[in-house]
Amino acid sequence: MTNTAPLLSINGLTKRFTGKTAVDHVCFDIGRNEIHALIGENGAGKSTLCKMLTGAYPIDEGYIAIEGEKVEFKGPADSIAKGINMVYQERNLIGYMTAAQNICLGSENRKGIALDQKAMRERAEQIRKQLGVDIPLDVPVEKMGAGAQQLVEIMRATSIQPKLLILDEPTASLGEGEIEPFLKFVKKLTTDINISVIYITHKLEEIFAIADKVTVMADGRKTMTANMKDITPDECVKAMIRGDKIKEVVIPPMDYEKQEQRRLLEVQELTYGGQTHTVPFHVNRGEVVGFYGLVGSGRTETMEVIAGIRPSEKKEFVLDGEKITGGDSFKMIQKGVILTPELRSNGMFPSLNLVENVCTLFVNKFATSLGMIKNKESRAFTDHVLQKNGTKYTSRNQLISELSGGNIQKIIIGRSVEVDNLKLLAVDEPTAGLDLGAKSEIYLKIRKLADQLDKGVIFISSELEELIKVCNRMYVFYGGNVVKELKREEFDRTAILSYALGGVGNGEQTSQNSPQPDGQ
Repeated sequence: MTNTAPLLSINGLTKRFTGKTAVDHVCFDIGRNEIHALIGENGAGKSTLCKMLTGAYPIDEGYIAIEGEKVEFKGPADSIAKGINMVYQERNLIGYMTAAQNICLGSENRKGIALDQKAMRERAEQIRKQLGVDIPLDVPVEKMGAGAQQLVEIMRATSIQPKLLILDEPTASLGEGEIEPFLKFVKKLTTDINISVIYITHKLEEIFAIADKVTVMADGRKTMTANMKDITPDECVKAMIRGDKIKEVVIPPMDYEKQEQRRLLEVQELTYGGQTHTVPFHVNRGEVVGFYGLVGSGRTETMEVIAGIRPSEKKEFVLDGEKITGGDSFKMIQKGVILTPELRSNGMFPSLNLVENVCTLFVNKFATSLGMIKNKESRAFTDHVLQKNGTKYTSRNQLISELSGGNIQKIIIGRSVEVDNLKLLAVDEPTAGLDLGAKSEIYLKIRKLADQLDKGVIFISSELEELIKVCNRMYVFYGGNVVKELKREEFDRTAILSYALGGVGNGEQTSQNSPQPDGQ
């Protein structure tokens, strides 16, 4: 007899932490061969719910049923045994190991006590063929692009033949050209290998492209479950966020001729990685300048060289009238230049508390002559930064890794603004993985730096729409070079994408320093 029960039933799941209900009596079903989107603001309860589904958190109330059978998980191993697996937003790969070795990680084939590399390679090849993906299995994953790495993560998750795969912000680190093929791949998972998918994202265009149903969460509660064909994006937004949290970004009119007299940074050429890159750009005080380009275009690398993070054979630029020809990140911070990293994990110490993370740029300021930290002063400074930036937290002594992505980003940017003599702040993918409300707050914070504090801001992003929304001017990168400068009045999505793909405005392609495939 055919089992007509849903693949997964979530019945009144509740999770409480000290003084807070993180998930409050949530109920919904996941059908067979279904892509079910799960959306909501950061802190809405999505991650906590999924940690209960995967056995990482015990359930306080309610229960889970798989194909009509009530199940209990004592840990992740129990969840995996019952057919639930999850691919997290942060990569969980070992860089020096090949794709095949990573796919088999945790379930390696053995010959006696030795690993059977041949059997693992054959097993990985079988999975690759089954999923219809074209990635090299014998290349270390650290040499692969973000899209290929994401596929390796999913191949590993499907190697145990799950019934349900949970994908957490799977496209957050993918370039624009990688997203559409990835979405087609996810769709194939449900048809070709007969599994269901919970798809967690903040990108509404993605769920309307591939999802069958959506569940929306807000403040730990389910606010809506619906078929995608029956709802609109506006209805999803209304279900997940209060309208007053999305504030319009206002760009004041700019007199470009006057702005040119307020030059802060001017760059022409940089040499790194054995190549000389033509990067003519400048930043003036009181403006936000966007860096746009596809993955590998050189936008991040350029700013890393300027900020003293990336080694270079030759760098020469003018900062606030001073010619700069060298300097590590510490020296550049002293000169008023700070770059917040693309990966939030590189901008924090997850095992340290909020005080330690906020004060990490100010060790000299809060250290005594004996090397001891001035606790009273450092705590007061931390409170100032947290309150000034509207950070949501329980205690300044809690680990920063316990905060949502949006609140971590507020700390990373907020502490940078407090640096003495700050002149130029570069933010690299500052809204990656954030919800609509958190993105709105970051946009407003960036504009405030330029409009009210008269700082220069470089906004690096792979999301073109947010650059169009926030920036005064934009530089487009291709092959490690700047190929176009655009003023706000010239912003045109089609034209910008053409330049980013190598066009020069007449359909031709640039040839100098053409980008190599990711990781090559």
